[in-house]
Amino acid sequence: MLSQERAPVYEALQKFEKMRVVPFDVPGHKRGRGNPELTSLLGEQCVRMDVNSMKPLDNLCHPVSVIREAEELAAEAFGSAYAFLMVGGTTSAVQAMVLSAVRKGEKIILPRNVHRSVMGAMVLGGSIPVYVDPASDERLGIPLGIRTEDVRRAIEENPDAKAVLVNNPT
Repeated sequence: MLSQERAPVYEALQKFEKMRVVPFDVPGHKRGRGNPELTSLLGEQCVRMDVNSMKPLDNLCHPVSVIREAEELAAEAFGSAYAFLMVGGTTSAVQAMVLSAVRKGEKIILPRNVHRSVMGAMVLGGSIPVYVDPASDERLGIPLGIRTEDVRRAIEENPDAKAVLVNNPT
């Protein structure tokens, strides 16, 4: 069992900061020295830790040290076999998830008000949506999450569906 008290990436960033490395790669703000306006906006500690993949910090494309350890900790915490850290915002994570779970011509059950990143993944992968209408808050006029009974019905009516995506964009 891994220690859930650890924060491997953060710990590596703290250690890296003490190494006094001056980066000559992206991002171009050079840990706060190259863009005082950005430093003022985000704070000195934030921009000091905004660095690219370097050997002491591992590499997201093929993690072998601190990123791998962070992924193993996350997987254990979530009770899953694997967990993967992502960059590029939630869109890339959602698209990776959909494209890895559903192949061309296969069904995915999802809320009708799903984020457009899911729609993009379905177009790219050729999956078939099975929409579930979300409940609505009539007083506020906004959609809520999808109800358990509606998901259950969609699964019963589409036993060949390969995945169920549940989100709450509101």
